[in-house]
Amino acid sequence: MKKLLSIEYAKLKKLNSLRIILLVYAIMIPLVMFMLSSFYYNVIHPLIPILDDIWGFPSIWNFATYSASFFNVLMGVTVVIVVCNEYSYRTMKQNVIDGLSKREVIISKFLVVFALSTIVTLYTAIVALVFGGINSGFSNALEDSYFILIYYLQTLGYFSFAFFFAVLVKRTALSIIFFIVSFIVESIIGSIITATLSAKIYLFFPLNVFSTLTPSPIMSQLNALAAKQTGEVPPALELSTNIAISLGYMALFFVIAYQVLKRRDL
Repeated sequence: MKKLLSIEYAKLKKLNSLRIILLVYAIMIPLVMFMLSSFYYNVIHPLIPILDDIWGFPSIWNFATYSASFFNVLMGVTVVIVVCNEYSYRTMKQNVIDGLSKREVIISKFLVVFALSTIVTLYTAIVALVFGGINSGFSNALEDSYFILIYYLQTLGYFSFAFFFAVLVKRTALSIIFFIVSFIVESIIGSIITATLSAKIYLFFPLNVFSTLTPSPIMSQLNALAAKQTGEVPPALELSTNIAISLGYMALFFVIAYQVLKRRDL
């Protein structure tokens, strides 16, 4: 595994697009957190003070992962670029020529996806720890920290979907277009099904399953408040069910991609 990661690192460290996207991600996470918190404290909180402190523990875990989730699409584009570059420059074929087995080459691509997920998750956790520690100390820092693990699963879900498209299409531009458009298409189909059939059906769509892993803490509180007043609870999956379905979709995307790569001429 160490050998495979070192080979992939040697290729990725020269990829300028990866550096730029990671830099954008690093800058935008705290910026978006500031923007969302400003909107909450200036617009919502004066009217409905539902959250005492979204910048302190334990609320910061949910708030940070929700804010970071907006950029999983951007990081998914990175996965597409990394995988499609392998086809463009025929580096997978070269790796096989240099002595790696086809299975090792495929596994190395999976390792890249898991490594990217680990990097963005750790960074998000550090941002949450810094802001939460400054604002409220670390006395209850571990409370609700499970959101970080859920966010890790969410990134893997989105990245597996991006990996799936990149393997099937092979061309960078087309893969990115299909990947991004799929979010729009699913949303439109989900809206139509919700309006004509049932909102419960849309709960099981793959991208919606991934996105609901990190719910908005503000909307969650507003929905809970509305439920107390009206008695109506918006349909939602239990967290355990959501996690199980997410794992199922992630496994499906990886398995299909693996089988395609295994049978295809690299």
